[in-house]
Amino acid sequence: MDLDHKALKAACFDVARKTLEDARPTDVERIRRLADTFYHCALEHMGRIRNQQREPDILVRAVAYLARTHAISQMHDSTEWFFFMLRALVEIACPEKDLEDVSIEFLADLESGIRQARQKIRHPDPP
Repeated sequence: MDLDHKALKAACFDVARKTLEDARPTDVERIRRLADTFYHCALEHMGRIRNQQREPDILVRAVAYLARTHAISQMHDSTEWFFFMLRALVEIACPEKDLEDVSIEFLADLESGIRQARQKIRHPDPP
């Protein structure tokens, strides 16, 4: 399966739009430039996903997750937060290293948090 580049670009645009939100209108070209930077940062994580023989669109979902949970206007044009947060998400979804007991304990914490998050999922009202 191939990466859905169009969906990844859309998710990156969403992140850029949210990080550049302000009380004043934001130039769409500025959003596009930042989205393009996010897109290229995201592609740097494809190697890990491929090495683990995972579905490439994990990357799209991880970027969409960042857009909805961590992209805030205080980030402005910063890309460092995006790269490292995405790196952490991809590492959790596609682990490459053998883990030690302490790491495994943290995975249990993640599982607990994921269960809680799933209980809080909002579903759109039917039409």
